[in-house]
Amino acid sequence: MRTIASLQEEIDTWKKISSRLADLKDLIAIGDGAFEEELESEIATLSRELDSLEIHTLLSGPYDKGGALLSINAGAGGTDAQDWGEMLMRMYLRWAEQNGYSIEILTQSPGEEAGIKSVTVLIEGKYAYG
Repeated sequence: MRTIASLQEEIDTWKKISSRLADLKDLIAIGDGAFEEELESEIATLSRELDSLEIHTLLSGPYDKGGALLSINAGAGGTDAQDWGEMLMRMYLRWAEQNGYSIEILTQSPGEEAGIKSVTVLIEGKYAYG
């Protein structure tokens, strides 16, 4: 049932974009300069949406739509490796938050002086794995 709803959502998205493109084509055919700013804005918006949809079509594997487990281990390298591990963790957490994914830190082992020895993070949301 979830698959059908997901496919229907994709079909609806493509239909909306097709309709918006037809509307843009009609406005361009009119050739009135009054709509120029609105046309440029709408073209830029559609371009960003199409780029996003292109990424989603590339992520068509069986697991791409699911959540992901992120594991960072400092390994050998002492304090520098542990500090770098913490920087990586913060970078990935910020990226996930900015892209609307939910985050849960499952395990975290702090370093002796700074940073982390290891961390495991659950990232959930549409296409998180992909």
